Amino acid sequence: MPPARSTPPARPAHRPSAREAMLDAAEAHLGEGGTLTLDSAARAAGVTKPGLMYHFSTKEQLLGAILDRMAARYEREMLALVAARHGAEIEDFAEAPAEHRVLAYLDWACTGSIDAADLVIFADPHLRVALTERWEDQLSRWLGIPSGVDAGRGARLLAVRLMADGLWFDRASGLDVGSEEQLDQTRELARDLLGGDA
Repeated sequence: MPPARSTPPARPAHRPSAREAMLDAAEAHLGEGGTLTLDSAARAAGVTKPGLMYHFSTKEQLLGAILDRMAARYEREMLALVAARHGAEIEDFAEAPAEHRVLAYLDWACTGSIDAADLVIFADPHLRVALTERWEDQLSRWLGIPSGVDAGRGARLLAVRLMADGLWFDRASGLDVGSEEQLDQTRELARDLLGGDA
């Protein structure tokens, strides 16, 4: 009979770096299809539940922190895409022209590192409304249609945003979104839709 595996001792959870390690572990657990609870998040991070709760006293706080961290990562990656395509030195993604932002979102949805953990807003049916509202606020800041935009331009911006939303959701769900060549053609169609200077 093989020897029983011993559980490694839980490490101290009050260091600031421990908070990030806990978020890393919880995000990885979600990405592997795990159901996230405070207990499972503590186990995944190798800390005690009270140690986890020192940083995240509720599941909503934990999932909200994961969502905020993912949104910050998305924004950094999309800002880099705007800079690479347009040579712009913009520090706040929301300050880029609207066409640049939605195309960067589409580029990111086609090529970014996306997995099941990115669907954190759906991780708990009891928190879905609160997390979805939080996510919608973030999307509005990034991709909201500027005031005063004519209806035709607004519709085109929305169409490209919805293309990107669908790609993001399908890739995070593990669905086939087509070949790299097909995604390139989709991005070209979006650029055409928004006009040659986008």
